[in-house]
Order: sequence, then structure tokens, then C-alpha cells
Amino acid sequence: WAFALSTAITIAGMGLGGGALAFDPQAKDVLLPYPHLKMDPRERVRIEEKVRDFDPRAGSKARGTSFYIWNNVSVSIRAMAFGVSWGIGTVLLLFINGVMLGAVSVDYFLAGEGTFLVAWLLPHGAFEIPAILIAGQAGLLLGRAVIGWGSRISLRGRLREIGTDLVTLIFGVSLMLVWAAVIEAWFSQYHEPVVPYWIKITFGCVELVLLSLFFALSGRNVKEVAQ
Repeated sequence: WAFALSTAITIAGMGLGGGALAFDPQAKDVLLPYPHLKMDPRERVRIEEKVRDFDPRAGSKARGTSFYIWNNVSVSIRAMAFGVSWGIGTVLLLFINGVMLGAVSVDYFLAGEGTFLVAWLLPHGAFEIPAILIAGQAGLLLGRAVIGWGSRISLRGRLREIGTDLVTLIFGVSLMLVWAAVIEAWFSQYHEPVVPYWIKITFGCVELVLLSLFFALSGRNVKEVAQ
């Protein structure tokens, strides 16, 4: 239920962000905080497709990987930690993240650059977005434990009950985001004609399938033993 709710909150944010941008393109300045996302998509694609630098010796890729790891993991840890605010902080973070994702998606698709967007986001987003949803799941579990609806167990007892789950979730999320950061720095940032978009999209789809299979099969042996 917590993962489903985390996903629903994000989708609601995407609906608001995408709808607001489709209704009023000028809302981009408010909805998107990063300068490179406020650019005209066509101009951004034109600039990105001129990049030819594959030389990592300057350290830019290593710095990029470190930044993405720090940024993504910190966002996910906050999504879980904000659960102590009765889950309100987690809900707001998930919703705001959804608003930005929805606004960016609509902006690029309306500009006719949907293929570029999918090829840009999917290779690392296949792990990054599910990781943030799982972090939100952990935050919602924590929020429910803090609120304690219908429970006669003390707060300490409720937190002890979910402690192992929270550690498992956030540790798994951290591993997922390390992989996403490596892919974002070393693969996602290259576009046509350097890397054909169909290769990037295929790679992202394979990641999604493997990740889905992993989650579908995880814990089966434990459940069978428990039964």
C-alpha cells in the first residue's frame, strides 16, 4: 500500500505539473527550478547533440557521477526521513518531484522532442524514479508508525517493528541510485549522432524489465518458507 500511495502521489504531481505547463507555457519559470530545464527544448536538443567529448581524463565524468550520487541519495534519504513529520514531508517531496517530472515531459513532447526526452531520461530514470518511489514508500511507512492509527503499541515499539524494513528499503534505494548515477554521467548525457536514441531507449527498457523481474521474484523463497 505504501508503494502504491507513493506512486499515486507522484502521478498526481505529474498531472498537475504537466497540465499547468500545457495550459500556460510561461509557468515553466515557476515549475522548473533548474536553468537548463527552462530553456526552449529545441534549443537544448540542438546544443546537446553538438557534444562530442568522450574523453573522461579531465575528471568531469567522475565529478558528475559523484554529484548525481550525492544529489539522488540525499533526496531519497529526505523522502524517508520526512516521514517523521507524520508523512507530510514525504508527500510534499514526492508531489513536487512529480510536478517537475510532469512539466518537463509535457514541455519536451509539445516541442516535438519526446524521443530525445525518453532517450535522455530512460537509461538512468529506469532505476532513479523507482528508487525515489521506494524511498517515498519508506517515508510513508515511517509516517504511519509515527501516527500510530488504531495501534496500542508504543511509538518505540512501532518504530522497532518497521526498523528492519526501513533499513532494507533505503539500502536498496542507495544501491539503485549509485547505478543510476553512473549511467547518467557516463551514458545518458550522450546523444545522437554519438549514441543513437534507439540504443539508449532499448537499454533503458532492458533495465526496466530486469528490475521488474527482480522485484517480482524477490522474497519468494522467504514467503514459501513462511507458509
